[in-house]
Amino acid sequence: MKLLDALQTALRAARVPGNVVAKILGHVERTLDVYKINDDRLLLSLPDWNLWLVIVKSILSPISKMLKKEGYCHANAMVVSAIMVLDERIASMVKRWVKDRCKIDLDPCCRNPACCNLG
Repeated sequence: MKLLDALQTALRAARVPGNVVAKILGHVERTLDVYKINDDRLLLSLPDWNLWLVIVKSILSPISKMLKKEGYCHANAMVVSAIMVLDERIASMVKRWVKDRCKIDLDPCCRNPACCNLG
């Protein structure tokens, strides 16, 4: 799947260690399995609400938390970018999610753009 490939490439580019990459990709694979999504076509054919639930709520938000917990906050920018290039609808949802999180000062990365560049 393009999503897994994009995430793996982004995490490697951010120099995230293999054990953390494996943990993140394992989470994504389990999430896709829960929602019975096994190819890009199926993922991109989801209605907006379901796509948001899978991409933002179930994948991106937990990945962001994992990266912060593991000390690789800087990788968030690459992960966000990698996910956004998959599809225009996804990009719009992710931009809105980042903007909303930063607007209510929910994410410490918004105050430290050099670290996460989410703002």
